[in-house]
Amino acid sequence: MHFIDCCSLLRLNRRGYVKTLLIMKLTAIFLLALSLTASAAGNAQRVSLAEKNASLEKIFGVIKKQTGYTFVYTENQIRKANKVSVSVNDASLEQVLDLCFAGQPLSYTVLNKMVVVKERQVAVTKQVVSTPLAIQVTGRITNEQGDPLPGASISEKGTGNMTAAREDGSFALTVADARSVLVVSFVGYATREIVVGAQTTINIVLSAATASMDEVVVTAFGIKRQEKALGYSVQGVDGDDLQKVKGVDVGTSLTGKVAGLMVRNSTEFSAAPDIQIRGENPLLVIDGVPYGNMTLRDIPSDDIESISVLKGATASALYGFRGASGAIMVTTKKGSARKGLSVTFNSSSMFTAGFLAIPELQSSFGRVVNTATNTYARSADGAWGVPLDGREVVQWDPVSKSLKAMPYLPVGANNFENFLEQGYVLNNNLSVVQQGELGSLRASANWVKNKGQYPNSMFDKMTYSVGGDMKINKFTLSSTMAYNKHYTPNKGFSGYTGYDPMYALLIWSAPDWDLRDYKDYWMVPNEVQNSSYTSGNNNPYFDRYERTHGVNKDIFNGSLSMNYDFTPWLKATVRTGYDTYSNRQEIKVSKGSFQGAGSATMIVNGTEVWGESQKGSYNLGLGRGYSTNNDLLVSANQKV
Repeated sequence: MHFIDCCSLLRLNRRGYVKTLLIMKLTAIFLLALSLTASAAGNAQRVSLAEKNASLEKIFGVIKKQTGYTFVYTENQIRKANKVSVSVNDASLEQVLDLCFAGQPLSYTVLNKMVVVKERQVAVTKQVVSTPLAIQVTGRITNEQGDPLPGASISEKGTGNMTAAREDGSFALTVADARSVLVVSFVGYATREIVVGAQTTINIVLSAATASMDEVVVTAFGIKRQEKALGYSVQGVDGDDLQKVKGVDVGTSLTGKVAGLMVRNSTEFSAAPDIQIRGENPLLVIDGVPYGNMTLRDIPSDDIESISVLKGATASALYGFRGASGAIMVTTKKGSARKGLSVTFNSSSMFTAGFLAIPELQSSFGRVVNTATNTYARSADGAWGVPLDGREVVQWDPVSKSLKAMPYLPVGANNFENFLEQGYVLNNNLSVVQQGELGSLRASANWVKNKGQYPNSMFDKMTYSVGGDMKINKFTLSSTMAYNKHYTPNKGFSGYTGYDPMYALLIWSAPDWDLRDYKDYWMVPNEVQNSSYTSGNNNPYFDRYERTHGVNKDIFNGSLSMNYDFTPWLKATVRTGYDTYSNRQEIKVSKGSFQGAGSATMIVNGTEVWGESQKGSYNLGLGRGYSTNNDLLVSANQKV
């Protein structure tokens, strides 16, 4: 048996431990060197690319095939990235990645055999915002001769802050800061805009405004010429001016806009205005085509590009006797200034404010009363009888529909005002335009609804139009088509008749009955009306609902124009136009209408004046017509 000394054993273990530790250190150094060599070898891999306008995802795929590197990214990052164009040959991985990520909202990091894509960090600079100080600007407004312009307007642009120049032209205005812009204007002078800046005193000189003489207007046959080159009177109206305040008719919008053009607007419901040039009715020309059965009522204001008014025989001599009284030239819209598809909707509303003045009626006396029966006369007109002082008088009771003793009072002093309803005009237009390189196409739908102030008075006007043009080299083709529908169930009867509510209520009616109690106008349906009178005047509600004048009118027009430019100064135009209309009118009078007392105007079984039969009547009228127009024009415009 052998025994080992403990000290010898300790020395032996210590030598083994040191040897083992040394071996471990050498192994670690070798592995680290091997890792660094492998990493350096990986990053030093060469890449060749030839991609144009490619996505980052595609670039990553090519690099992965050549190097074996894996790319880590999200779909959201790829969507944010820009397209990449790279052309390299045998470049390092870092060089290729730097080219791919240049100008991108992304960056990258290489970890072993992985390329991790990340969001690029944007440095945020903290800005100190200072509050601008208000500035008081003073100065003087003069013209080019140095004369002061008292009353000149000085305003801060974009705000309601403004003032006016004093008698000597001086002014003072406090503005927000140095970036404010002063707008200076005066009648007859060109408007100026001035940035305040560091100035506190600004002297401003305004120059006289010069009117442009190069305005182009449409003349006879749709030919465009400069207004200053014409030897006759012509005046134009831009279509935008007609769309600011839109009524039922475009003609009403022309009121006061053209010298020598008189627009007589009727106060009667649904009546078109009478338009005259120097006392005569002018010819209507639309897109160069004269029409015989159309009026300005048939053209929506939203479809008008411009209107030129030719005055006198000289201006429209090319139209022969039809244009002897002048002509109104309407140019419709066919395209848009902006290419592509555009949709426009325009809506406006107007409400009546009532009559400016209504004749004041006496409310002290009623009708003649029969002293024997103490009954007022239902068959008599006017108010020449007993005082309306509350005495007991046998009267017609519209509720029980019988004669009844009641206090005699002026309960109908405001009958006409109580009969009126709120009137309005609704105007809606929808247009769709497609503008292309070779031409344009425009479709439009317009609806006007007019509610009158009398009951049962409604007028609808609907217009559908389509137009366009196409230009190929020297050839131009343009065409328009439009359909109009005018409809009213009751336009009423105006003028000196016994059935106009204003005439009946303000002239012949007594103030002893309340009109509002008579809305139930039948005593025996379709036989006898419920009325305070038994002759002469109908119940006003009976007149509006049982004595009607309906109108149903259709209008169609279209034109086709072909133009060829032989030379810059010589061209030929072939144009044709057609319009047609159908006007159906119905006059219905129910049984129970009272026969009027005006024997001088009596027409037995008539329909529009006093003297109608109590048996009722029905009349139907139908009017139709058409017109055509064809032109062949050869025009030359050469300056010698």
